[in-house]
Amino acid sequence: MSRIKIACFALASTCLVAAAEPIPAEKVYNVPLSGHAETNFAHPAGGTGDLDGSGEVTIGIYPIKRQVCFDFSLSRVATPMMAHIRQAPELRNGPPIVSLFTGPGSDLDGCAAANTRQLAHMISNPSAYYVSIATTEYPDGALRGQLS
Repeated sequence: MSRIKIACFALASTCLVAAAEPIPAEKVYNVPLSGHAETNFAHPAGGTGDLDGSGEVTIGIYPIKRQVCFDFSLSRVATPMMAHIRQAPELRNGPPIVSLFTGPGSDLDGCAAANTRQLAHMISNPSAYYVSIATTEYPDGALRGQLS
C-alpha cells in the first residue's frame, strides 16, 4: 500500500473515532455566588465584587439540546445587568463562553443557546468555568462562582 493511501486511511480512522465520541448527558450544578470570589489584575486574591451581596444559581447544561438553563437567586445586590459563563479557573478571569442574560430588567431564569462542544467541555471540566454576574453598582463583576 502506498504511503498516501496509508495516511488517508489513518486520517479517516481518526475522524471516525472522533465522530463516534458520545455527547455527555445533561448535568445540573448549584453554584454559590459571592463578591469575595470576584477578582481582577489589581486584586488577584479576590474580593473585588459586592462583598455584601450573595446568591446562588442553578445551571443546567444540556449539550444535545444546545442549551444552558439558569435560575438565579440573589440577595443584597443592585440591579443585575448581565450574567455569563466564563472560562477560567478559580481566581483567574476568562472570556465569556455563554451569555445568560443582558440588560437591566432581564429575567433571572431562562435558557440560552450554546455550542454543543463547549457544553460537553463544561461537563467534563467544570472547574475550568465560572458564572459571573454584573450589576449597576459593580459593572465589572458583582458575584462569581465556579461550576464545581
